[in-house]
Amino acid sequence: MGLASRLTQNHRLFTLHSFCFSCKKRLGIFELVPIFSYLFLRAKCKHCKAKIPLILFLSEILGIILLGFCFYCSKNFYDFLFLTLFVFNLFLLSLIDIKLKAVPEFLLWTAFFFAFLYAFSEKEFINLFIFEELDGGFFFDAMLFAGFMFLLKNFIAFLSSFKKGEKEENLGEADLILLACMSGILGFKWCFLALFIAAILSLPFFLIQKKLAFIPFLSLAFIAILCYKNWEN
Repeated sequence: MGLASRLTQNHRLFTLHSFCFSCKKRLGIFELVPIFSYLFLRAKCKHCKAKIPLILFLSEILGIILLGFCFYCSKNFYDFLFLTLFVFNLFLLSLIDIKLKAVPEFLLWTAFFFAFLYAFSEKEFINLFIFEELDGGFFFDAMLFAGFMFLLKNFIAFLSSFKKGEKEENLGEADLILLACMSGILGFKWCFLALFIAAILSLPFFLIQKKLAFIPFLSLAFIAILCYKNWEN
């Protein structure tokens, strides 16, 4: 949450120490302990008494839940490491998307890199670089789904422009990159289901607010599908 706040408030991304966004005072060791520091400080900065947002407390709790989820879905430490990095990257993108309705491109490609390291297999490497075949695996599913969504997006834009005389995009470039990541991990069928679930979850909010952040719903659907797949197996 602290990293998301730095990005949304145009603070330096990487500094040596965490600080209060109100008084800019450096935080001590005990102020950095997740959950407990929020409770002991009674949701206020130790120095300036500024109120600490509740979303920070909730995000710390959710972070622990996500860590447990990654452990549950992992078969070994390698899987746990890169699945955790990918899921927390999704979480960060979701927070930023809610706030800004846009996300940094470097975070999208970082997510793609973590998804690749998590899902790419030695068998796929051999097929691709030795036998020069792309039969299944991360790259095959990622490119297949991304290509499908790119065509679908442009077809919808064409229909919209034909009907209204103006171009209207339904999916952003950020959504396409993340869908490619998710398809590489889940496969085409399950990723399409995740997209469908995300669309259903976002529908009530879309009816109220036309400009809507879609990545949080996509992240939630991805976690639900991945959890179901691991429970089923």
